[in-house]
Amino acid sequence: MNKFFTLILLVTQVACTTIHFRSNQSVPITFDGNPNHQKEVWITGHRHFYFWGVEPEHHEVYIDEEVRKAGYNGLSKLIIYEHKSPQDNLISFLTLGLYLPRGYTITGFVSGEMMPEEKNLDLESETVND
Repeated sequence: MNKFFTLILLVTQVACTTIHFRSNQSVPITFDGNPNHQKEVWITGHRHFYFWGVEPEHHEVYIDEEVRKAGYNGLSKLIIYEHKSPQDNLISFLTLGLYLPRGYTITGFVSGEMMPEEKNLDLESETVND
């Protein structure tokens, strides 16, 4: 029985989960620094895999779309972290590897200015709340 749990733990830790990070160049993303970007931001997300990471074969995350959804018009000093939280590991273990959540964090620096359409949404929400 002990070998069974060891096998399940091993399978949930070395599953074939792959997240491809890409760009479609909708907003500028760079690894280099930008003197106009002084505010550090973190954008987190999750992707879900099933059947020991076999389905889907991989996920694609478009970094610039994630930055745009967060309301920023560019990002410099890009760093991407993939991670499994203790909760993700527990869920993977309890489902015997049938469900494998994986997280990621995109971090970098932005100008601090929101995209024009995001500014309009903020103004509208302020007038509604008043």
